[in-house]
Amino acid sequence: MSKKKIIRAHYEPRIEPGRASHDVLDWSDARAQQARFEVLLHHVDLVGKSLLDVGCGLGDLWAFLQAKGVRADYTGVDLLEKMALAARQKHPGGRFLCADVFDAQSLPGRRFDVVFCSGAFNLNLGNNREFLPRAAGRLLELTNEAVVFNLLHHRTATRYDHCFYYDPAEVRAALEPLGWNVQIVEDYLPNDFTVICRKPPRQRGPGGRAKKR
Repeated sequence: MSKKKIIRAHYEPRIEPGRASHDVLDWSDARAQQARFEVLLHHVDLVGKSLLDVGCGLGDLWAFLQAKGVRADYTGVDLLEKMALAARQKHPGGRFLCADVFDAQSLPGRRFDVVFCSGAFNLNLGNNREFLPRAAGRLLELTNEAVVFNLLHHRTATRYDHCFYYDPAEVRAALEPLGWNVQIVEDYLPNDFTVICRKPPRQRGPGGRAKKR
C-alpha cells in the first residue's frame, strides 16, 4: 500500500459528523492538541505574518489563533480532500486547500513567513526516520523565516504500533546539516517535542526577512 493510501485509510474513516476534532486527528485530547499550538505561539511571532499550516486537519489551529486574537495570514493545507472540505465547512472564514506540500510541484512560487506542521510525521509509514530530513528540507523551501513541527517523543511510556516515535538528539543530528538553526522544545508534554528551524541571520535580507534563494 502506498504512503498516501496508508494516510487516507487511517484518517478518512475518522471524519464523522459530531466526532471531536482532536479525536479525528488521533490526538489523545483537546488539551494536548492545544499545548502543541501554545509552543508555536510562545516561540514564534505570528502577528502580521503569513502562516502555512501543513496537515491542517479540521482547521483547529486557525480556530485557536482566532480565539487568541492573533491576526496572521493563515493558509491550511491537507493531503486529504475530504479533510480540507470538512475544515472549510467547519470554519468558513478560513482558507483551506488540498495539496501535497512534499511534492515539489505543489504551491508553485509560494513562500510563507512561517510553516507549521503538527502531527503529520507521527503515523508510522515505514520510512519515517529517512523521510523526515527530506520533508523538513521541502518545508524550508516554502518559508522565509521559520519551520516548526512536532513529533512523538521516544521517552513516552505508552506506545502504539501505528505511531512512530523520535529521539530528539537523532532529529537534531539529521537536521543540522541543512544549515538552519535548530531549537528543540521538550518541556510541555511527556510524549511530545517541537522542533523549530530558523534561517540563520546571514541568510536574511534587509529588515530581517530571509533572502530568496
